[in-house]
Amino acid sequence: MGQALRELDPRASAAAAFGAALRDRRLERQFSLQKLGKCVLASGALIGKIEKAERRPHADLVHRLDEALCAEGELVRLAAKFVDFYGGTVIPVVEGFSAEVVEERLRSLIVDVRTADHTMAADRLQEVVGHSKAAAAVATRVSTDQRTTLWRAISEAQQLAGWMMFDRGHHRSAEAMFAEARQSAERAKALDLIAYIGGPNAAFMSTWSGNPARGAELAYGALSWAYRSGNLRLAAFVATMAARAHAKMGETDLCEHMLSAAEKALAQHCTDNSDPYWLAVFDRTALSGHRGSCLLDLGNPRQAVQALQEQEDAAPPTFVRNNIIWQLERADANLQLGEIEAAVAGIDQTLDYAEQGPVTPRVVQVFRAADLKLRSTACADPASSTTRDRLREFISACA
Repeated sequence: MGQALRELDPRASAAAAFGAALRDRRLERQFSLQKLGKCVLASGALIGKIEKAERRPHADLVHRLDEALCAEGELVRLAAKFVDFYGGTVIPVVEGFSAEVVEERLRSLIVDVRTADHTMAADRLQEVVGHSKAAAAVATRVSTDQRTTLWRAISEAQQLAGWMMFDRGHHRSAEAMFAEARQSAERAKALDLIAYIGGPNAAFMSTWSGNPARGAELAYGALSWAYRSGNLRLAAFVATMAARAHAKMGETDLCEHMLSAAEKALAQHCTDNSDPYWLAVFDRTALSGHRGSCLLDLGNPRQAVQALQEQEDAAPPTFVRNNIIWQLERADANLQLGEIEAAVAGIDQTLDYAEQGPVTPRVVQVFRAADLKLRSTACADPASSTTRDRLREFISACA
């Protein structure tokens, strides 16, 4: 028998009134804390603390809760008494702290959030933005040497914030944030960051969002910075982004050329543990995944299955988002080959994987695409009916 819910007093404070309304809405919709958390990209434990007024939600989380629970603005109105929806970002107080302490705090936050973001569990976008703004205010008042390292940390925070915005479907905000990140990287004279922001971030976002020509343009611009930085692993990553853009445009020869360039650069890279930690997401395994994506876009599903299987066999569990996307792409390739049983098994496996935690809107978009393809390709196959229903329920829960 479950533990009885503690009675909430909505009169205690504005946060308590919000928490009580949140719980009422959640129970009315028959959502568990975990299920609601998955829908709004937060942990069930955090939702529970917000209901008990032990934690206060960020503005973007309030909006997601209101939408997920079909509250029609009620939760937003209640939260307006203690959440700043107009300023949006809480900037931490850093007066009196040295530049070293400010940088250390910012870097610690970046590492924590970046690690969680790979699993799509990070709900700290506003925190990252706020800390980067606070650090930028400090950077204008310190010595040149301190300013350079601090601007580098600020650029990394802005890049991470931009990526999180893109992953949540806020492309215009992401584009603006990437522009700020580039300016900060230029102030830090960080050639590697300029390349990273321009290639695997801005270029990839353009390609993913339906403008591969712009993606190719940005990737080639970033590639020069990558080579100038001297980091061949980074150059390989950026070249792969150019290949992804060419694949979307059906430019087979150019795509293959850039994939070969990436493979060559990666083979020549000297691993000496000096790579920035944000490069951990790209290695030979990731290159296999990107190659599979390219082959799928170019209409070569059989070769795509092989490359994506290579990625899956060696994939580290850390990069949950990438693993989910590539598993679904492999299922897509199986469907194109008429291998319905393999595709259904792959989608079921991916659902098992994805149901363990939150999923961002961009990844939900990939699940929607898989659902449409499965229904159009295997609609008459009774063996796929359970998977089709399961896929629809999962997407509905994430909506």
